[in-house]
This record gives sequence, C-alpha cells and structure tokens, in this order.
Amino acid sequence: MKRGRLDWKAVDAKGRIQHGSWVGDEIAEVQTRLRKEGYFPVGIRSRRNWQAVLKPSPANFQWIHFARRLATLLEAGIPLVQALETMTVQEEKLTSQQELWKSVKEHVEAGSDLSEALSLLKPAPNSFVLSMIKAGEYTGTLGKILGEVADELEQEQAYRKKIKASLAYPIVLVFTVVIVLFVLSVWVLPMYEKIFTGMGAELPLLTRVIFDVGRKLPVFLGIGLVLASGGLLVLRFTSSGHWKMRWERLLVHLPLLGNIYRFRDLVQFSRILERLLSAGIPLLEALHLTAGTLRRSEMLELTNQLVQSVRQGKRMAPLLRASRIFPNEGAEMIAVAEESGQLDRMLHYVTQMFRRELEDQLGRLTRMIEPVLILVLAGLIGLVACGVMLPIFDISSHLE
Repeated sequence: MKRGRLDWKAVDAKGRIQHGSWVGDEIAEVQTRLRKEGYFPVGIRSRRNWQAVLKPSPANFQWIHFARRLATLLEAGIPLVQALETMTVQEEKLTSQQELWKSVKEHVEAGSDLSEALSLLKPAPNSFVLSMIKAGEYTGTLGKILGEVADELEQEQAYRKKIKASLAYPIVLVFTVVIVLFVLSVWVLPMYEKIFTGMGAELPLLTRVIFDVGRKLPVFLGIGLVLASGGLLVLRFTSSGHWKMRWERLLVHLPLLGNIYRFRDLVQFSRILERLLSAGIPLLEALHLTAGTLRRSEMLELTNQLVQSVRQGKRMAPLLRASRIFPNEGAEMIAVAEESGQLDRMLHYVTQMFRRELEDQLGRLTRMIEPVLILVLAGLIGLVACGVMLPIFDISSHLE
C-alpha cells in the first residue's frame, strides 16, 4: 500500500515557523518525528489528491456537535468509553461522522487518551482543539473543557458568518456591475451600432469609443472568467495555504482591508491564547500553539518574538508596546495583567476590545464600498446613455 504525504507546520528552537512535507501513514508518526528533531508541531494534515478533490471532504464534520454532546454525557457522570459508545449505537447504519466517533472509541478502548485518538483521525481537529482536550485530561476536567471547546467553535463559526454577511452586499454589487456591462456590450450596444451604421450617421468620438470598448469587453470578461476559474481549480488541486498567504500580503496594503486583516489576527491571537491559558496550559506552550493558528507573517513574527521573550523569563508587554501591529491600549492591559497574574482573564477583555474594533472596521468598509459601487454603476450607465443619445440628437437635428 502506497504511503501518503503529510504537510506539517512546526516551530523550531529559535521560535521560527517551519513548513515541510514527509511521507507517513499517521499524524502521530509525524508528530513523534518532529519532536525528536527538536520541532514543536502546530499543524499536520494530509496532502490533497485527486480522490479528495472529487469526493466531498469530511473536514467540515461537526466538531461542535461532537464536543457539545460528549461534554454533556461526561458532565452527567457517564464514563468516556460508554459515552463514545452511546454516540455510535443509536442507528443501525452509522453515518460517516459516526464512523469517526467509532474509530475514536476503539482507540480509547485500546488504551489511548482521547486527544491521542482524535489526532489519529483524518482529518484531525486543529491544534487548539487537541491542546484543550489534552489539558482537560491532565486536569481531570474533560467534560468542562469540551463544553468550552464547543462554545469557542460556535463563537468562531458565528463570527465568520457575520464577517461574510458584512461583505455579501458589496460582492453582490460587484457582480451586478459585471452583469450590466456584459448585457450592454453583448445586446444593447451592438443593436444601436447597427442602427446608426444603417442610417449612415457620423458618430461622435465618445460613441465610437463606447462601441469599440463594448466589442472587446466580452472577450476581456471571458478571459477574466477563465483565469479566475483556472486559479480556483489550481488552488483546489494543490495546497492553497501558500497562495492564500501571498494574496493576503497584497490585500493588507489596501487602506481598510489591511486593518481588517490585522484585527482579525489580533482577535484570533488573544482569543485562543486566553482559552489555552484558562485550560491550564503553560504560557510558553500556549504561545507555540497560538502561533500555529496564525497566517500573517507580521503576527507570526511577533508571536515568535514573544516565545523567545517568555523563554528567557521576560514579560510580553515591552514587546507588545514596541510592536507596530499591536494596539497600545491592549499592550497596557496585558502589562497590568502580568503584574497581577491574571493574564487569561485580561485577555478576555482584550479580545472583546479587538472584536469591537474589527466590527467597526467591517462596518466602515461596507459603508464606503456600497456608495462607491453604486456611483460606478450609475456612472457607467450614464456614460453609455450619453454616448448612445448623442447620435440620436444629431440625427434629430438634421431631420428637422
């Protein structure tokens, strides 16, 4: 049987994020190898293949449902193995999701911890979920921790939906502009051009330019559609993380989008770090795990600097104050928390502050994009109308 390739992301001894791809059958195998070579694994996943592209991916299985349901059973005093058994025996024919839970139960029955059993799944939960569950196992509060994991995943899902909803209307307007241009160039403008040509009218410069652009516009729109479709297919067949990072590096330089990406990373950094610390994970390991969930190079670099500072016994606040991307107000709140020893509690308030700022930035972007797109659409239609009406006025004046 051919062994698959697993793409991994890990932090080296100097706190830098490293990427690689190794041949292996199990995620645990790659984790063990990384730790032996001095790396701290923060993300491991199977490389995509043709079968994975043509077959629906199970990556979106309901981890929220699993964590919530298992937490309820454990909080009710039901042992772990019996709780997992309860989740897989309600129907004669198991669903693909229940097959996963059955696999988890078999590993737990064989002596594995729940976190270890989950790490063997394909796909496995992310490093945040695994770390939280591991912390619950160490502290004997697995039921409570699973409930917190479900709360966090629900909150993250709801927030993603909110961001998508905020950007939905501008995206619809963009598609409306494209459709209007296509209709004008394919049906409306050729009809008027044929009428004017048949009448032998002398066309003004503006009208000639509009007709010339209208003839070429469907070709440009078709080429753009083909390139966009091809790009999406390439990302679908290959690992898209590298391309996403490049694309985001371009977007962060735009005035409002840059702030949105910055505060999105700040929210993720403070939220996940707060959850991990509340679960009892040491600060240094929590920073390592948090780094594995970040994507922007600037935030990764800052987190790695924090790792080095904490490893040397220093505090985080001076680095955060000196950073260009971390707000001073948040840095001062963390400084106070480090003095009082309540970092996890303060990070909760920092997260709320960053989240409100992100929502303000999203609202500002939506408020600016909507009128601009409406003006562009109205301007294009008005320009085409002027170009078409000018020859009509000219012909009318000659007829009189």
